[in-house]
Amino acid sequence: MNVVLPRTHRPNRKRPAHSRPPSAAKRSKAPAAKPPSRVIKAIGVPLSLGALLVGIAVAYTVAQIHARYSFGMQSPLVVHWRSPLVVVRRTQMPDAATAIFDQGGRPLTPYQQYACAKFGADCRLALAIQRAENPQGKCEIYHYNADGTLDWGYFQINTVHLKRPGLNLRSLLDCKANIDFAYQLYRERQGFTPWSTYNSGAYKKFLH
Repeated sequence: MNVVLPRTHRPNRKRPAHSRPPSAAKRSKAPAAKPPSRVIKAIGVPLSLGALLVGIAVAYTVAQIHARYSFGMQSPLVVHWRSPLVVVRRTQMPDAATAIFDQGGRPLTPYQQYACAKFGADCRLALAIQRAENPQGKCEIYHYNADGTLDWGYFQINTVHLKRPGLNLRSLLDCKANIDFAYQLYRERQGFTPWSTYNSGAYKKFLH
């Protein structure tokens, strides 16, 4: 006897739309990324050019400053704090070149440049007297005299001048202030007679 079993009805299951894999036609193509090396090269070119231009500008500025100003160093702490950097405008006077020859071709220090600018046409003579009075060219220096007085600072200003109002030893330790007062004496006496090295002729060995 043949038994026929009834067919089981299986519903046709459809996948939800969101679970279907996208068709090849509908797939969106992402833009191809540039290789990192090309990006770096593209950025590096303008950066290198900019750095070159900045370097040229800095070098030009430094050259201009060096042509106009003289730089030197000094002790930053004496009696009171002061900047260790000395900046003085370079002098273009003809006597300055002769003064360089007088000291064996050594360039003028910033304070010698400052003295030349002060004394003008007598720059060479003033520097010869300064070297005779103070060969080391120091600001903080003094010398005892037989009469009990002291010669003080860059141009060895004698302490007899401290009777003047507003002048003190501390200010004479500053090279610029010392040169300023030396120039004041030079104008008052119409020459270099306040300095013993001028009167004795000792300054002449510093002229060549």
